[in-house]
Amino acid sequence: MGKDTGLGWIEKLLALWVILCIISGLLLGKYFPEFSESLAIGIPIGLFLMIYPAMTKIELDELKKALQSKKQVGIIVFFNYAVNPFLLYALGFIFFGKILPYFGLITDETAKYLWTGLILLGVAPCIAMVLVWTDLAKGNGPLGIVLMAWNSIIQIITTPLYIALLVGTYIAIDIILIGESVLLYLGLPLLFGVITRREVIKRKSESWLNKRLIPYFNAMQLLALLFTMVVMFSLKGGVIIDNPNLIWQMAIPVILFFFLLFNLVYYTTRRLGYNSEDASTMGFHCTGRNFELAIAIALTAFASMPMVAVSTVVGPLIEIPVMLTLVWLALRRRNRFQNIGIEVKSTQKVGRGGVC
Repeated sequence: MGKDTGLGWIEKLLALWVILCIISGLLLGKYFPEFSESLAIGIPIGLFLMIYPAMTKIELDELKKALQSKKQVGIIVFFNYAVNPFLLYALGFIFFGKILPYFGLITDETAKYLWTGLILLGVAPCIAMVLVWTDLAKGNGPLGIVLMAWNSIIQIITTPLYIALLVGTYIAIDIILIGESVLLYLGLPLLFGVITRREVIKRKSESWLNKRLIPYFNAMQLLALLFTMVVMFSLKGGVIIDNPNLIWQMAIPVILFFFLLFNLVYYTTRRLGYNSEDASTMGFHCTGRNFELAIAIALTAFASMPMVAVSTVVGPLIEIPVMLTLVWLALRRRNRFQNIGIEVKSTQKVGRGGVC
């Protein structure tokens, strides 16, 4: 991931660990379903342990500056709410409405369910894992927090409207569910991160924090990511193994969506004058999907269509390896631009220490 990342054995073999975690999770879900269900509590714990290390790198002064990022907020609002839902709808129309049924690769009924699940994945941006992708890609942490906060508020209003428009079903969004997610995946990690940073600098020094503590936090972050992957894959491992065709059927439009959108946002923001840190941050905040909300909606509003819920579960299982690939791509671009000396000055430069 670049010469300046100080990669340890965990990072160097990350691709191998990801593959092993996927296989382990699927096998657990298939052959030990009851044990897998008991691991469900591991998801919020794992997400917290992934996000908390990123928050220890945030300086409050930089966060205050990021709150003034009106143009950046405008960019993610445009892509998340004027482009994303319609892009996934269009990809669903192409693959589930035309190509796959035309060649007899899928029945019309199954295509309808998968198309619905794809739309559910597209209507709401991520408000949890996106902070992890931003941090792993050495993006602009304070800006990421501001963008996540705006997405948390806006999607409460827009999600029911887009589902009604694109699927034809009106649903009520559980504001409490969104609030709990924001508190657990933004509020608490930020609070603990700020306290940790302040106390460590007070008792030791900022240099000690950056050189001694942050590297351990980076390792904890990646271990938490791998653990969370095992848990997520195990929860629906049996369904996925029993329906292998569902993976490639959902994978085609989902992978296309992620790569098309991330690169569109990245290069658009670069052309607008933002550096690779800001461009990557905006790219991830426009690309990541709120799969927790999509699954919750599928299980409640579309309870009579179980295949819709299954399709929304497959979505994040595809998303995690793809987003890790985009992290690798963002780091390569960042290193390339720095090496050739054409990087522009960030408007909200983040104080960073250590890896990621």
